[in-house]
Amino acid sequence: MKCGNAVCLGGVKLLRITIKMAKRQIIQFVVLFCVVFLGNCGLKPAGSNELITDPNPNLGETLSVYLFSAPWCAECNRELPEIKLKYLNELTAAQQTRVKVTVFVVTGKTGGQVATQEVAEEYGKSLELPFTMMADKYYRTYRSFFEEGNAIPAAVILDQSKNVIQLFEPGTTDVNTLFEKIKTNLK
Repeated sequence: MKCGNAVCLGGVKLLRITIKMAKRQIIQFVVLFCVVFLGNCGLKPAGSNELITDPNPNLGETLSVYLFSAPWCAECNRELPEIKLKYLNELTAAQQTRVKVTVFVVTGKTGGQVATQEVAEEYGKSLELPFTMMADKYYRTYRSFFEEGNAIPAAVILDQSKNVIQLFEPGTTDVNTLFEKIKTNLK
């Protein structure tokens, strides 16, 4: 738009300011919508290993344990029943209410398939797990803790504010150490 007249230039400037304000209002609306209706869109601070959204928030719990697994993983299928037994036999009922265990299933039934909620729930039932089962499509939650690779099993213990207490790198989860850390942090 070419115009040398002061009124026309003022109108163009006013139009640009109006567009900037409209963009800002749209962004503010989207952010507000995300916070109010979607929890907060799963955004996390840059450089943080903190996972902002929890799949099943419960204000009474003090620890979250995230286990990363898959139905085809032999080590996972050995480890998860062991974790279940320790959870049921070594933690008191009161302690169990303060520990939220979520198993994130990172793939489908085979390594090349995308994880689905149906497969995650089926996997949990097949092992009779008393834990929340979640599909971790495209390793999204996994990658918020482990920057590279996609090896499993892996585990993370988080405090009530979702700060990492202990990160068990893929393939290094010692079930005894996992439960020592859980018990120590429940005191």
